Amino acid sequence: ACVFPVAAMAGKELRVHNTIAPSDSVFDYVLAAAVHVAIWGGGMVVGPLLLLAAPLSFLVLPLRHALRLSALVGLLMTLRLPESPLVNRLFLRTASLLKSGSTIWFADDVVPHIGEGVMVCFHPHGIIPLGFTLNGAIRAKTRQPKKYLPLEVCMHSRVSGVQAPVLFRIPILRQILHLLGCSMPATKAGMFTLFSQKMPFGIIIGGSEEVAIQISGRERLFLKHRAGFMKYALQFGYKIIVAYNFGESDLYKNVVSLRHINMWLVRNFGFVLPVFYGKWWCPLLPRGDVELNTVYGAVLELPRIEDPTEAQVAEWHAKYVSAVTEVFDRHKKRFGYESRTLEIL
Repeated sequence: ACVFPVAAMAGKELRVHNTIAPSDSVFDYVLAAAVHVAIWGGGMVVGPLLLLAAPLSFLVLPLRHALRLSALVGLLMTLRLPESPLVNRLFLRTASLLKSGSTIWFADDVVPHIGEGVMVCFHPHGIIPLGFTLNGAIRAKTRQPKKYLPLEVCMHSRVSGVQAPVLFRIPILRQILHLLGCSMPATKAGMFTLFSQKMPFGIIIGGSEEVAIQISGRERLFLKHRAGFMKYALQFGYKIIVAYNFGESDLYKNVVSLRHINMWLVRNFGFVLPVFYGKWWCPLLPRGDVELNTVYGAVLELPRIEDPTEAQVAEWHAKYVSAVTEVFDRHKKRFGYESRTLEIL
């Protein structure tokens, strides 16, 4: 059961929080690094390479071997694995790779709203979305809320995460998403399924476009012309919580000259191919000198409008953009980003 004095939860102070702290053990660090590389390397590198290797194998391998490889890839593109609390707990061990671990914060007036009928919108995406994963639904999916969530926060394991549809067509990455339980494609049908069930879920509003426009050391959001989520939320009268990932933009450095190519890839194929690195000796590992703090900083309580007009969607979208900006500006000094300005593209 969650414990919070309602009268005390009326302001925007950040008092409720939980940190997955790093370990001083070399073994724990090696384990965290191995899990991180296995999950993200398997999903983002090996999976896509398998998709390329399957058709190319018919040019370089004996027919029987090419057929076997293609059959394996076909199986992985359709195989669905059950959600695993153990895998979620193992994944959260990767917080040890970050300076001071990974911390989730809740503004006082947000705490009472965590529950059914809530869409948590994360910004920014980051190259690898560590704020969304380490400080989102996966904490509840562990089935150990006392360890990974503040006592005041009622985040039930009946929670989901929305992902780009193309990710579910990538071998290995598909299985990883299912094991973590964040397994709903960001399609109209998929989101309507969550809305109709009043299920709480998280989503990275900027999507792959936000990966394409990222520049390390700057806070850039792809949000100005992204309003579809708001129309859906209005149709179901959902609450929207703004979650900002402070530190996300600094965990990896990326080659910014590829952003135009990546935007073209997103618009035409739905995916990006970022070139990036965290640690020089293992590009997949994030920088170890950056703190990751995710702030659940504001709530928008939307009216239920069955068929919202463009003007109504635009009105609430503008309120949402203002809320995101307010959360960033209110808390940026606390986390060491006072000199930065939020860029909404």
